[in-house]
Amino acid sequence: MTTAATLIELQQGLQAHLLAEEPDLGPQGFLPQVAARHGISPAGRLAIYHHAYRARLVEALRDSYGHTLRYLGDDWFDTEARAYLAVHPSEHANLRWFGNQFAFWLRQHHPQDGEIAELAQLDWALRRAFDGPDATPLTLHDLAQVPPDAWERIGFVFHPTLQCLHLQHNTLALWQALDQDDTPPAGVRLDETLQMVVWRRDLSPHFRSVDAFEAAALQSLQAGAGFAAACETLAASFVEHDVPSAAGGLLRRWSEEGWLVGLSGLPGTAGPCVEAAA
Repeated sequence: MTTAATLIELQQGLQAHLLAEEPDLGPQGFLPQVAARHGISPAGRLAIYHHAYRARLVEALRDSYGHTLRYLGDDWFDTEARAYLAVHPSEHANLRWFGNQFAFWLRQHHPQDGEIAELAQLDWALRRAFDGPDATPLTLHDLAQVPPDAWERIGFVFHPTLQCLHLQHNTLALWQALDQDDTPPAGVRLDETLQMVVWRRDLSPHFRSVDAFEAAALQSLQAGAGFAAACETLAASFVEHDVPSAAGGLLRRWSEEGWLVGLSGLPGTAGPCVEAAA
């Protein structure tokens, strides 16, 4: 090993060599900085690290995208993973963030097989929920303490792991089959978009589908609308619903599932959904 380079220069040179898809093995590359050892040539030693770096990243993707891996199979998945990391090298010291664009990348490269990207999207959402931030949920008792005249302006803070997905294929059926080690059905496009919510409850990630009414309520409240304003919007769009009763039922369910973690807004005059607090 030459002593001409400083430690930082050696580290930067090795990093550049590892990141390069086709590293320079000539005199202008990093090769002259490496000595043969234990019968392994400099080029052979660098090749070991060059391969190991990529193998570790592929393994990280296999871990984060388990159901996508089962659906595609080992060979196909590994091919996709290596192609992905060639254009999306790791940008963080923590491998937890590597692969955050994999679902989007799969959607771009397999536009005719949208269920692949959606499986990856669900994989990543569950992984994010698993190690996302903690928050203490509001209880039904907490909601009962809200003064009636505060419901006009009161809003809600949702659990930080809560994520909304919009699935256009039978991804849920595929997921469930893969989860039971059954043969998944063929991927097909749905007639209507299936809306799903992913979150962590206690120590485990969960997901479930939501209907159009619940999705609209959630979207409005997450956008910052007060509860009364959200109910007015819902009443205009879902005239067949008893909005106060339905909205109250959602708050109860969301509280029991741990979705609600805080209150926002200022107290005001009671709105049309005040009975939902009961």
